[in-house]
Amino acid sequence: LIILLASLFEEIVSYKCDVDPGTTDARLRKKLFCGKYDKSERPVKNHNSPVVVYAHMDLQNFDFNEDRQKLFLNVWFALRWKDEYLTWNPMEFDKIEQIVIDSEEIWLPDLMPYSSYFSNNLDTSCTTPKCQLESDGTVKCVPACEYHSICESDFTNWPFDRVNCTLRFGMWVEDSTQVSFVVNSTNAGANDVNTHNQWKIIASAVKTHDTKMPSPTNDITTYPTIVYNYVLERHSGAQCASLLAPAFAIISINFISMWLNCERRERLFMLAGSIFIHFSFIENLYWQIPFNGATVPSFLIFFRNSLVLTVLLMASTVLIKHLSLKTVEPPAVVSGFVIVLTGNQLGQMIFGQGASTSSETVPENGHLNNAPREESSADTVVLVGEDRVESDAEGSKKLDVKNSAYKMIAHVVDKCLYIGIVVIYILMVLALIPKDYK
Repeated sequence: LIILLASLFEEIVSYKCDVDPGTTDARLRKKLFCGKYDKSERPVKNHNSPVVVYAHMDLQNFDFNEDRQKLFLNVWFALRWKDEYLTWNPMEFDKIEQIVIDSEEIWLPDLMPYSSYFSNNLDTSCTTPKCQLESDGTVKCVPACEYHSICESDFTNWPFDRVNCTLRFGMWVEDSTQVSFVVNSTNAGANDVNTHNQWKIIASAVKTHDTKMPSPTNDITTYPTIVYNYVLERHSGAQCASLLAPAFAIISINFISMWLNCERRERLFMLAGSIFIHFSFIENLYWQIPFNGATVPSFLIFFRNSLVLTVLLMASTVLIKHLSLKTVEPPAVVSGFVIVLTGNQLGQMIFGQGASTSSETVPENGHLNNAPREESSADTVVLVGEDRVESDAEGSKKLDVKNSAYKMIAHVVDKCLYIGIVVIYILMVLALIPKDYK
């Protein structure tokens, strides 16, 4: 069947070339294609000169698959070159200056995509496009094609991340001495294409260079190559809101819990709830973050660090509460340091009036114990029962002063911990902000 169809095709072609054309257009086509034109031959009369092909890609729309790291491009790939064997004088053909021809009838550059995916379900508009031929031999072809580009993702700033995608085109057989590519501009034709609801093309570039390939005889052959590069940036308001709102809610819960007194049970309950929320949200992030890529998102690191901080806050709350209930006398160095912190106006502003009130019970010698009692007069007669009551009152007063001293120390430590947590969270939030987000 194939042989029969081929023989019929040869008969039709020969019939067209043998029959006298009835129109000027047919007469022109007979002159161009029924002579010695060979489409397998490069269209230059000087075979030492390369065929200069001008290329321009006009991007129509795109889509990006995060799981497969593939960029789907629908483009118009404009190619232009001069065929020195397909020229005519328009005055001899009723001033016809251009005609539309089938690309299968002429020489085409065997431009193929490599280092990228090539769609298998291409229609004839890409493989065998219609071309425009002008009287001076200029050929213009604009095939509509779909290409799948290889991409590299950096999830460091996820969900404000970027994707770098590259398309490479090169000659399959003819080398740089036979074909040369020229691009019209450094832009990859993506200026006005930003119709995607999640991704935005923020940069595009195109360049040409020669790729060196070793031959079986160990000789180096260079092939012309065109490289298109696209940089995509994620723009998803719903996804950002679903991440930022819980983050600030968790931070607020930790701040409010640390503002409460360490002796209150509500503080432990809030921190325990914060730990549960951390685990739930990290599990939710696990299903949202793409599973590929070599970098870890900063958001995931943020919640991991926040979870560790919350656990430490819960442990420190228990320790500070235990410290505030101690009844032994604090060391002189510790009590003196606390007095220095709370004995001025700035310390009272930072640590509150509770610390300054407690510090008033501390004597000038730096010890957080009871001041010496005034000695009673030698002439005063003290009964045994009264002496015992006075001794009990004195012991109770000493215990209250020691307990008040440790409460003051616990209060100062708690406030210092609160200030440290605020500073750490501010630094963590600043680290999340992408520096060059557009």
